[in-house]
Amino acid sequence: MAEKWRLEGTVFDACNCETLCPCVYFQAPNNPDCRLAAVWHINKGRYGNTSLDNFTMAVVGYATQNPLMGIDKAGWILDEKLTQQQRDALMQILGGKAGGLFSMLSVKNPLGVLWARFEHSNDERSWSVQAGDALKIKAGFVKPPPGLPFEAKAKIAQTYDPLFGPSMEKVVGITEYYNAKAWDLSYDISGRYSSSGRFKYEGP
Repeated sequence: MAEKWRLEGTVFDACNCETLCPCVYFQAPNNPDCRLAAVWHINKGRYGNTSLDNFTMAVVGYATQNPLMGIDKAGWILDEKLTQQQRDALMQILGGKAGGLFSMLSVKNPLGVLWARFEHSNDERSWSVQAGDALKIKAGFVKPPPGLPFEAKAKIAQTYDPLFGPSMEKVVGITEYYNAKAWDLSYDISGRYSSSGRFKYEGP
């Protein structure tokens, strides 16, 4: 029987859509496919009696449709600093066996798990990650072009994106770079959609 669990912290995503990504409003991607990544920093977490505080994790995936409707393939990149007990607990959550958000995600072809050292930053105005050689992202909120009479200020979008639950609000951003090289996925993307916000998940 699954233990009760809870994770909360910050999350950001990146893909090959133009800003603002239509997928979070149940529309088709801007392109024939979706090349997605999401990065979570868990500030506080627990699975039963196992603490899951202060670590980072990411998913990299590929979809031929809106990923909220199903993902063709995806794999996890998880923080190598987790103990074996923490790894076992986290896999119960991410595998969907403990209910909550991750039980809702549909992946046709799971690619497995990579363990990596993470460098992570997110102040919700700019955000970045490096996970070994597998994933590098740097992004920040969308700024007006120089010379236009608009204040450079982070803009909040209200969406239907469960990764940013329960509020589903996010800062709209754009990538400086988004590079992924893991399994058979290889992405080199810049100047495309990214967003950042907070999350709080629980189950079962």
